[in-house]
Amino acid sequence: MNKGLENQLTELLGPDSVSTLDIECRQYAHDMAPVPKIFGLFFKTMPDAVVRPNSSQQIQQLVKFAAANGIPLIPRGRSTTMMGGSYPVWGGIAVDMTARQGIISLNEAKKTVKVCSGTIWDNVLRYLAKRGLTLYGYPTSAPSATVGGWLGNGGVGLGKGGLGIGSSEYGYAADTVVDLGVVLPSGEYLESVAASQYKVKDFIGSDGVMAIYDTVTLKVRPLPARQEAFSFNFNEITKLCWAVKESAVLKPFFLLIEDEGMLGFKKKAGLHVPPAKNLVTVVLEGEGASLDSTIQELRKIMVNHGGQELSREIAEEEWAGRYYAMRHKGAGPNLLGGEFSAPIEQLTEVVRRVNKLAEKKNITIGIHGTLGVNEVLFMPQVLSDERRKFRYLTMMSLVKDLNDMSVELGGVPYGAGLFNAFYAKEIHGEKFNELVQFKKQCDPRNVMNPGKAIHCMTRFKIALPKFAYGLGMFGLGLFVKYGK
Repeated sequence: MNKGLENQLTELLGPDSVSTLDIECRQYAHDMAPVPKIFGLFFKTMPDAVVRPNSSQQIQQLVKFAAANGIPLIPRGRSTTMMGGSYPVWGGIAVDMTARQGIISLNEAKKTVKVCSGTIWDNVLRYLAKRGLTLYGYPTSAPSATVGGWLGNGGVGLGKGGLGIGSSEYGYAADTVVDLGVVLPSGEYLESVAASQYKVKDFIGSDGVMAIYDTVTLKVRPLPARQEAFSFNFNEITKLCWAVKESAVLKPFFLLIEDEGMLGFKKKAGLHVPPAKNLVTVVLEGEGASLDSTIQELRKIMVNHGGQELSREIAEEEWAGRYYAMRHKGAGPNLLGGEFSAPIEQLTEVVRRVNKLAEKKNITIGIHGTLGVNEVLFMPQVLSDERRKFRYLTMMSLVKDLNDMSVELGGVPYGAGLFNAFYAKEIHGEKFNELVQFKKQCDPRNVMNPGKAIHCMTRFKIALPKFAYGLGMFGLGLFVKYGK
């Protein structure tokens, strides 16, 4: 327990917003994936303190204090990712933003809603639905993810951010944001990024290294007149891929792919699984003859490629389960997986390579994929068990295999965070240099979520080179097939 730091933070934020107890700090030393103890040799994942600011003023005071004292700040929502972006690597202060929540205002004329960054996405959707409105896009983790958390996630790169429900029709996360209120690493508060020297999009997908989001203004739209879900079984995964590629031109609101391996995981976990070998679920929105025509075209495409339409009840059940991509976790009892994007044209090749990798490693990899803007977002998963510590650690080498494959095929790992920071140049593309320059100019003491997004830096302030990561993962990979 760091009593001195606790006293200083308590003076700033009040006793109810600060904790340095080990039992509480430990909850902020990982994300959805367990962190192997061996990582403690390289990273200090345990924060020295946890704070829960509940106002703009408190956030600003906190950042000014951290900047003056060179203390790392790690912004955190509900930490619904697995890439290490929301816990420390140098210790410091975990900034739990979930106390900063609520709807600030709704502007029906401008079709925008302004919310606090710690607000849960599902709460925003419920608020809007009561008023006949909805969002253009939101994450598949909407029941638990915060607005700021998803927008901050690196996704497919700075200026784009995440892919989620609605992306295949309306674009990337950044395309749904009108404005931000942020606190810069210096402690300067920008009430409106849109009215400043910066561009709003340039703060989206930054993995929390540029600023702490305080408020977010999102685009809203009327609830669709009709929303209909359809599910199709394919006996051959290759034919499913062809059907998805052709139907992408219809710009569905949502499209989900689950292969035989993924459906098998669900069965093992005791979950209800539809009578399908490989499943695709499509959600279309619209009204009148236009929607009817799109539905007819969808059915034609699916049937022409060997798809068999399942009942409306099954389709509605699959759509209702869109938020629970990892509900079969208990079959593991842990899940390990990668997350990456690849161009829609490479869908068939991605599936082929993932299955080939599974065969080579003597494991089952379940494929979960959702349609993006011009890409598919894949979340291949492997059942694992952290109690078999060495086997669990070696399984992590699969993430590199999947990331390398995505880059080879013209895609990117999803979100830089800590573990994907070796691919930061690929993820952020031409925006990478802008991000580096921003950090140098606006965060000279590197207090804002340091050691991630741009590079993977150890607790000793040494940036690990990409070849070291490759060498380490190769060594672990040698044991994947034979580790016990």
